[in-house]
Amino acid sequence: MQAWQKIQIGIASTLICLGVASGVMGQKKQANYDAELNKQQTILAQKKKQLSSIQADNENMLLDKKQNANNQATSESIRQVMLNRDIKTRAVKIAKALFNYTDASDYLKRQNKVSVLLDKKATVDSALFPKTNLEQLKGQKIAGDYYSCSTTNGIEDADGNVPVFLKVHYGTYLNNKLIATPTEGFHLTYNTKSGQFTSLKSVGKFAEDTGKNE
Repeated sequence: MQAWQKIQIGIASTLICLGVASGVMGQKKQANYDAELNKQQTILAQKKKQLSSIQADNENMLLDKKQNANNQATSESIRQVMLNRDIKTRAVKIAKALFNYTDASDYLKRQNKVSVLLDKKATVDSALFPKTNLEQLKGQKIAGDYYSCSTTNGIEDADGNVPVFLKVHYGTYLNNKLIATPTEGFHLTYNTKSGQFTSLKSVGKFAEDTGKNE
């Protein structure tokens, strides 16, 4: 074999060895790359899962807060409706006690009828019950007739006191004849803790109505 042939064979062998080595190294690098890629993809998937879980928790927390706020608003609205209804019901009873009477004797009993509808320590306008005795009313056939009323409530304070404006329309009779149909205003205080009125005061009469309300 010629020398140049030996050289060619040697070069070819070397190239083959290099190619094989390069292939092995390339495969090893690719395997390492694939392994690292799989690792990073797994980490990314875990991070996405964690982020999704956090987002879901935040959304649920926000929904819970919104629901709680809605529930609180609804509860407060219901409480206000019930409070207004209770105040109106009690105010009507007071108005009827003040202006429904059939004769002089019944007229003088108004104070007792009203007092049982108020708190025991309630402050009451003394002008509502003038010092009149039955003898002074002797010979007069008087009567009163409650027609209707309306209430307007203020804002409840920290002690549970609610200012109330009561407007009452009623009629007064003398000797079986209707002589007046005034509308009178009252300031009251309703306490939500005791569930009773704690004050009652007349603020005067408005212009008279021309007839009885239905």
